[in-house]
Amino acid sequence: MNKATLLLRLQGPTPLLILAMQGVAFWPVWRWYGERITDGSDEPWGIVALATAIVFLVRRGKPGQVKVFTLGCATALVTLYALSFPVLPALVRAILAIIALSCTLSAFYLGRALHLGILGLLLLSLPLIASLQFYLGYPVRFLTTEIAARLITLTGHVVTAEGTCLRWLGDLIAVDAPCSGIKMLWTGLYLNFTLACFRGLGPLRTWVSYSLSMCIIFLGNLLRTIVLFYGESHIISFPSWGHQGVGIAAFLLVALVIAAMHTRIREVTP
Repeated sequence: MNKATLLLRLQGPTPLLILAMQGVAFWPVWRWYGERITDGSDEPWGIVALATAIVFLVRRGKPGQVKVFTLGCATALVTLYALSFPVLPALVRAILAIIALSCTLSAFYLGRALHLGILGLLLLSLPLIASLQFYLGYPVRFLTTEIAARLITLTGHVVTAEGTCLRWLGDLIAVDAPCSGIKMLWTGLYLNFTLACFRGLGPLRTWVSYSLSMCIIFLGNLLRTIVLFYGESHIISFPSWGHQGVGIAAFLLVALVIAAMHTRIREVTP
């Protein structure tokens, strides 16, 4: 045994027993989750991420040697969850629960201290979109508007940013909430973590792919904003379906670039 890494082989019902104990401890999270995905307050997309994580665990997971340190981290997170239960909001408690479960699943079935791909999918399975839209929607739209105004001005159309609007020739063109890119963010990260799981990326490659995906998603949303400005200002004539078409095209472009990035990242990173 390597003295630097303490390993433990747990077989039989032990892993399932520990997971069941965590499941019972996190019961309030599952009840909250069920309420959020059925009350119409959030998008139900998280079910897709959860199903993907389950399929990956069934197909690729297998019991093996467990790092005791990882189980210790999971236990510490469960303890933190219990101690902070009265003061933390439900979403934060759910994130703690998901990280703890990810540590346990990684230790028992994926042979890693923490499998970042499965962690990403399980975090995306939470009802996050409404909260992200509330907390990040405006800042992202504000930043996108500022950058878009400067880039459009470089093309010869003098545009100024006013909050989340673009002013051109006295008219204000709003970058509204659906154009904040939150849904594109969720979809892009879902694709990234799914590819990271099923292509067997290690921790470094997964982290690099996540970081690059964030940049790709932001740039894709910025491009969509710029193209939509030309349509909404009637500099370019759009058909009746033009707005929706640009959005779909931006989604597809982001997905293709992320997929190509994953192919490349496997070649150039250790």
